Amino acid sequence: MLLFLFSPYMMFGILLASMLTALIIGILAVSANKIVRGPPSSLVGLKTSMLVTVLATFLGSVAVIYLVGIYFGLGIDWLYSTVALVAVFMVLQWLFSPILIRAVYRTRPAKGEEQWLVSSVSELSRRAGLKEAPRVLIAEVSAPNAFAFGSPLSGNYVAITRGLLNLLPKEEIEAVLGHELGHLKHRDVAALLAISLIPSAIYFIGRMLLTWGWLAGDSRERGGGPLFYVTIGAVLFVAGFIFQFLVTHFSRLREYFADAFSAKLTGNPRLLQRGLTRLTLLYENNPHISEDLNKSAAMLFIVNYLISTSGGMAYEPAEYWFPNRKRVYTLPKDIDIDAEVEKLMNRKESAFIELFSSHPSTPKRLKFLENIRTQLSKV
Repeated sequence: MLLFLFSPYMMFGILLASMLTALIIGILAVSANKIVRGPPSSLVGLKTSMLVTVLATFLGSVAVIYLVGIYFGLGIDWLYSTVALVAVFMVLQWLFSPILIRAVYRTRPAKGEEQWLVSSVSELSRRAGLKEAPRVLIAEVSAPNAFAFGSPLSGNYVAITRGLLNLLPKEEIEAVLGHELGHLKHRDVAALLAISLIPSAIYFIGRMLLTWGWLAGDSRERGGGPLFYVTIGAVLFVAGFIFQFLVTHFSRLREYFADAFSAKLTGNPRLLQRGLTRLTLLYENNPHISEDLNKSAAMLFIVNYLISTSGGMAYEPAEYWFPNRKRVYTLPKDIDIDAEVEKLMNRKESAFIELFSSHPSTPKRLKFLENIRTQLSKV
């Protein structure tokens, strides 16, 4: 046991992985403004970016697996088995995640005065071309948000928090619902699951080699023995960390895609712009909202390194959050929301923070919606 805890090879691997990760973060911090560009200028550009991201993630991760398995002689069969094992866990997580999400957020079916939400989702689903409208749930959570989730076993759901119902007017809630239906229509959770499979496997193979590499025995033909395997583990660990940025980039692009879907579904992008602005102003002026909020049920899952089994929050606060029933959050009734939209749209946000986020910054989303608004006005 002590050998496991204090192995010099293990400590070397952790140190190497930490140094490489710190170096990468430093490079990203310096060059974030060059890496993170503005919002897509058109839907064609957005779709092209999504395709390029998928190809880069898939081909890059396959190349890393091939290099490790063939060139470094770790064994293709063992690597394939590990990828298959990770795939099984990820699929199981996806299939059963609705049960966990509903338990964490204490959701219940919409009823009574909330019945209009069911009618709205049904009508929006019909216009969106969905074969079946998702079930509408209410999460008795004070923090305002909405999210879509589901699986082949449970069907699809759209959940709205009590805080969102208190904050937004009806037409803006419908725009937010359109965004969530976009996630379901595009099946982007399944896409995110697929492209993150091999990167997730690379990360876990790296962790396995870091932990157990020093027990692998001698490897004189490679000239390193346990140290060789621990070094490869550290490199794979960092490679998984790098691929995470590509996966989160795809996640940000899918948010733009869902925003565009909502804008075209409602025919008025300004509605979603107003809703996003209200959410942003509320969270920024009430930072304590997100002190204890857990942003997803991912902590409960076996494999949660690179993926989210939720269709995605309509708005992602900077910190984690947990359901709080006691508070009611509102904005001033006399607020000029359109003026606030214009002000927020022109605000500059940190590109470095966005690199680690699953959502684009609100100003970029507002600018993207403004581009769509301009295009629709010309039709």
